[in-house]
Amino acid sequence: MNPSSALGRGARVAKLVLAEFERAGLHAIEITGVNGADCQARVREACTRGLRGLVLVGGDGLIGLVLQVAEARDLPIGVVPAGSGNDFARQFALPRLPSAAVARVLASEGAPLSVDLGVVSRAGAPDHWFAGGLSIGFDAAINRRANAIRLPLGPLRYHIALVAEIFALRPRRFTVSLNGSERSFMGVLCTVMNTRAIGGGIPLAPQASVHDGHLDLVEVASASKLRLLSVLGLLARAKHEPLPEVTITRATTIHIDASDEIAFSDGEEVGTGPFEVRVAPGALTLLA
Repeated sequence: MNPSSALGRGARVAKLVLAEFERAGLHAIEITGVNGADCQARVREACTRGLRGLVLVGGDGLIGLVLQVAEARDLPIGVVPAGSGNDFARQFALPRLPSAAVARVLASEGAPLSVDLGVVSRAGAPDHWFAGGLSIGFDAAINRRANAIRLPLGPLRYHIALVAEIFALRPRRFTVSLNGSERSFMGVLCTVMNTRAIGGGIPLAPQASVHDGHLDLVEVASASKLRLLSVLGLLARAKHEPLPEVTITRATTIHIDASDEIAFSDGEEVGTGPFEVRVAPGALTLLA
């Protein structure tokens, strides 16, 4: 669990989750750490002790953290949403109530879901795995600003960050290679999605599926600021797909060069590119 998730909600929910497992007659241990690297090390060590599965109590950031541990990806994983955004949990309508969440985890052990993941490769860096999406551009800037808001506002943090970033809206140059062709364009975002939503429920890729062996590349091209405000308003209501400024392409491998733009995935910073992004079909066994 992430003790700082949603400013302490993760720790409170974790106690209830442990109690639910005890009530079900199952032995569960709590794994946490003083920071991300310590948590990963403890997860890796615990995985050597014959765990039956992992239940992540937190938000998208905790999911992204644990997915970097190869030993964890080999285990069935359940999620109890206790973060600010919970976009991955939203994809599967996972219950926030601990008793309902644990019941769903246990009920799904006999028939877990096979879920696609995304993988990002960068020169000189280890592969980075993600469950939700890889944000580059405007949505990554929103993520960075939302992470800096320390008030217990839940998804409202992302909405505040969205409004703030609109005032700083600027075009970026993206170079994209996929399906055998390369193109460059000026735009506000170039984001690769595995799930439908990002940023606390913004439906960036409304048709995205975690079971189809593909990722959805969402591009929004430059326009006047007034027009972009209209585009972003329609995007927030999942009505942006027909717009001429919006392109959504389904692919298995995507190369993106965005100069010094900093990418985020599952709510956390990844770094600068170029990025080679690919799908890992069925890489996650999800207890949902």
